[in-house]
Amino acid sequence: MYEQAGSVSSGLSSILVASATGAAVASLAGMAPSFVQGLAVGKAVEAIGRQPEAADSIRGTLIVGSVIAETGGVYGLLVALLLIFVNPFVDMYVDAMRALGFGQ
Repeated sequence: MYEQAGSVSSGLSSILVASATGAAVASLAGMAPSFVQGLAVGKAVEAIGRQPEAADSIRGTLIVGSVIAETGGVYGLLVALLLIFVNPFVDMYVDAMRALGFGQ
């Protein structure tokens, strides 16, 4: 019916493995905007080289686009840090196991 007492730690380790995997995926999502911003800067430099008189307009658009693209990276980093250091799922699992009578 319920898990045996020996498998409680197995459930906790499964949560930690899933959290580490989620943190890795979130970290990869945080690195992707860096590559895209590098491409955008390269294209902006090319555009300024072709039309130096439009440098102010190109620079402003580049900065706004970079800020918008970087928000995805910041969110990915935030999720990774939360999963590694705060990890609300562990507390929920421990509370559930205590409510079922498996905890001390």
